[in-house]
Amino acid sequence: MTDEEELYAADLIGKRLLRVTTAWHHYADDEPSLLHLWLHLEGLGPVHFHTPGNGLSLTIDQPHEPFSMEQYGSIVVVEDPPGLSVTRFIGEPVRSVREISYRDARVDFGAGLTLQFPGGSIRLLALDDELVLAHEQQLGPVEAHLREDVILARVVQTGGGFPSQWDAWTTGGQYLYLRYRHGEGTVEQHPSEDTDTWDGEESRLWTKWDDGTDGGHIELTDFLTLAGLRLASTAEISPG
Repeated sequence: MTDEEELYAADLIGKRLLRVTTAWHHYADDEPSLLHLWLHLEGLGPVHFHTPGNGLSLTIDQPHEPFSMEQYGSIVVVEDPPGLSVTRFIGEPVRSVREISYRDARVDFGAGLTLQFPGGSIRLLALDDELVLAHEQQLGPVEAHLREDVILARVVQTGGGFPSQWDAWTTGGQYLYLRYRHGEGTVEQHPSEDTDTWDGEESRLWTKWDDGTDGGHIELTDFLTLAGLRLASTAEISPG
């Protein structure tokens, strides 16, 4: 990877978090605001998360030095800031990356990402040109407009073991291919269950983990828990 190279969200999956760098905007007596975030990932280097407007941008880029902006305050760079929610995942691999949309009556845009680690997950959001890290807290009125397509409306089992696999559709209509083999679980997004459609831009990896067991059978409920997916209360489940 080279500096300023843009990344896809799926590029982060399976990469171990080594350290965290943040850049904070300090101005007058206001609370410092998070301006830039770098997640240093094994095999990738420093991944720069920032917001050039609405939406989140991911690039390979080195953290910059602290600097002052005269009447606009100063930028303070902090390595592995204590108390920042994402630092508790240092040493863990990224298990999944899922997109978060913001939708209201006027706009619909990609607002950020949920990164899932073995020890939990965190949301990285770009809202009103601000970078927001949200762990378990609610974000007030904006929360009602955030959408993450992780609820399954229909699941069809296509393999009972070695591998365990399913075709699944979210409540938003997205097709997902769920598979568990040799202790490795994956969730892939594709246009449809027709494998002839799986080579285009709409196909990508959502989730990947390895439990170290080399197993080939897993129950659907256990798979969904590890993958960060949920069944709708009215979900249709069939053995295929």
